[in-house]
Amino acid sequence: MQQYGYSKRKKTRIKFTYILTIIILTLIISFSLYMVSANSSTKNVSGNSVSSQTSSSSDSVQTTQPSETTPPEPEIVNPVPESAALDVSYFSQCAFVGDSISQGLSAYQLTPELNENNVLAGKGMNLDKINTATITTSAGDVTILDALKTLSPKNVYIMLGSNGIAWLTNEKMIKEYGEFIDKIQAELPDAKIYVLSIPPVTAEKETDTDGAILNSAIDSYNSELLKMANAKKIYFVDINTALKGNDGKLPSDKSSGDGMHLNKAAYQIFINYILTHTAKD
Repeated sequence: MQQYGYSKRKKTRIKFTYILTIIILTLIISFSLYMVSANSSTKNVSGNSVSSQTSSSSDSVQTTQPSETTPPEPEIVNPVPESAALDVSYFSQCAFVGDSISQGLSAYQLTPELNENNVLAGKGMNLDKINTATITTSAGDVTILDALKTLSPKNVYIMLGSNGIAWLTNEKMIKEYGEFIDKIQAELPDAKIYVLSIPPVTAEKETDTDGAILNSAIDSYNSELLKMANAKKIYFVDINTALKGNDGKLPSDKSSGDGMHLNKAAYQIFINYILTHTAKD
């Protein structure tokens, strides 16, 4: 009986030791797995933090980089509004393109700054031949475009359409006008281009049996000139309004006699209007 009891107690101790060993091993394995999981989680959190910081830093760099922008184009306000009067010396920086009406700017000798060197005009010049016809200059007979290239003015004033208003369509004239302006801009990219509205005619000219011109036709054409100037981002100067009387026509005392061309008094109004209607630099 004693031997049997001793054997039983021995088996119990062995069984207890075995169970305890299993429990200890289980705890060790569980703790090891826990530590591995904890370390992995820490690394992921750390990696996400670095990634987030890198992304934030990248965003910060992008927002602080200077943007590549082109300088704004000068604002075009048409018709050109009234401005402080310039001295007549301004005309030495200008060229005037046109027909026989423009020729009067130098013919009347209003100021030395307006002369045959910078008034590039020809009798009978119209938009049907502005890109091909020649005028006589000190350098010989050249096209107006070639004369402009030689002169290289800072400001180009163009007044064309009075010759042609009675027989050329607005569409035809505006098309030729636009092509002429494109050529000037290509040759003189830094020059300011001013389109001048063509002047009104007298009431008598509207009923002239030898070649009537209607002020309504002139107004319609000038309206198309304004649209063209806006589209091409160039300047439009409303000489027509400056020369009109209260009846919307050229006063007889401003005409040279044929109801279409201007006299010296009208040209003085003409140049004074230009000097007080220039675009800001």
